[in-house]
Amino acid sequence: MSLVKQTVRGALWTITAGMGSRAIGLVGTLVLTHFIAPADYGEVAVAAVLVLTANQLSTVGLGQFIVSRPDAGRGAAFHATTYHVSLGALALALLYLAGGRLGPAFDAPTMARYLPGLLLAAGMDRVSFVPERILVRDLRFGTVSALRTGGDLAHTAVSVSLAVLGWGAAAIVAGNVARSAVRLVVALVAVERRDWLLPCRLTLRQTRELFSFGVPIAVAALSAFAARRWDNLLVSRFYGPGVTGMYNLAYNLADVPAIHVGEQIGDVLLPSFARLPQQRRPPALLRSLTLLSLIVFPLAVGLGAVAPTLVAVVFDARWQPIAPMLVLLSALSITRPVGWTIASYLQARQRPRALMWLELGKLLALLGLLASVGRVNTLWACAAVGIAYGGHAVAALLVVERVDGVRLRRSLGTLIPALGACVPMVVAVFVVRALAGGILGLALEIGAGAMGYVSSALWLSPASSRDLWARLSEALRK
Repeated sequence: MSLVKQTVRGALWTITAGMGSRAIGLVGTLVLTHFIAPADYGEVAVAAVLVLTANQLSTVGLGQFIVSRPDAGRGAAFHATTYHVSLGALALALLYLAGGRLGPAFDAPTMARYLPGLLLAAGMDRVSFVPERILVRDLRFGTVSALRTGGDLAHTAVSVSLAVLGWGAAAIVAGNVARSAVRLVVALVAVERRDWLLPCRLTLRQTRELFSFGVPIAVAALSAFAARRWDNLLVSRFYGPGVTGMYNLAYNLADVPAIHVGEQIGDVLLPSFARLPQQRRPPALLRSLTLLSLIVFPLAVGLGAVAPTLVAVVFDARWQPIAPMLVLLSALSITRPVGWTIASYLQARQRPRALMWLELGKLLALLGLLASVGRVNTLWACAAVGIAYGGHAVAALLVVERVDGVRLRRSLGTLIPALGACVPMVVAVFVVRALAGGILGLALEIGAGAMGYVSSALWLSPASSRDLWARLSEALRK
């Protein structure tokens, strides 16, 4: 099977499975909002951010080394496993000891009660991390999809069931434990133990090779994580747990196209870029950006367009303020996938330091904007997030111009047709909204928007649209 076909098929596996599980997860989230108050939802969000921060601080980019170096042997995998699990255990233990003192600082005084379960889930994720990276390295995307989808379905089933039984926000914690347990079991079954856990002597040479590549990647990953998670801490500090719960829900909904389509494509592109000779990488990047924009942009813009009707139909009165937040935050899913694609490209080019500085710049811009204009009100906070991610996407394209001579005008030009095709889509949604409301109106808005986008994309970018269809058709053929 050709590398292009493997890449497209891998993307289809991960996107299809991810969207299916995410659709079920969204239904579960909607059910949870009827059993969990915004303030409790906000406290769980703060606890989760602290656990994820401890996890990220102790992650030193070793998994990306495994993926971007397909010729690395089992010894490298054992080194990565040893360091990753050991550092994670230390970080999570320290958070457990200090957790009770952190809640009041973020106006979430009782969030410590959620820490033990979330820490248990994080510990299981540490163990399954390297086996999952090996699956990605070996282009076993079907198994990766099963691992992630099974975990997400377990999370939804457990959290919804326990919420209905009266567990409150603790149901979300139990769902996280279930998700991590399923992922761990699948990873242990799918990857031979000798591929990642065969004992060998820890050497200074292998350790230096791992950390010289991994530390810049880790700084970049920590910055990317902080840009995505620490805004919750600032919002909690400025506006309290109730607003944080609504902001977190709006953010997660707006992030669906980016996480479950854009990020999945980026995960597939890294091992694919790594296997290409250098002269073929810039054209492959431009082609990837074009096809990515045709898939992700209509999902992101369309979500923002239908957000007012969606929120009015689906959520009860307590959650109605998330509608304008969702409109503004949908800009995330336009710009973030561009950054992920460039990140995969730079890792394949062995440029971890460039990636590190890009992510640090994005984090500083985000925190600065949130601490200034984000304090005006919650809508300005949402706008600050979109501005920071937009600036990061442009900066990433400029780095590629400097590294490989791909002109900014050319790379931006790959994105314009998809954005242009979104304009008629939005107009169609607004026209339908003026004529109908409720569930029927929502369905009509989605249908009209889809037809408006497809017809416009075929007109504005016929060659790329045909290329996308050809690649999808080829990947689906056995």
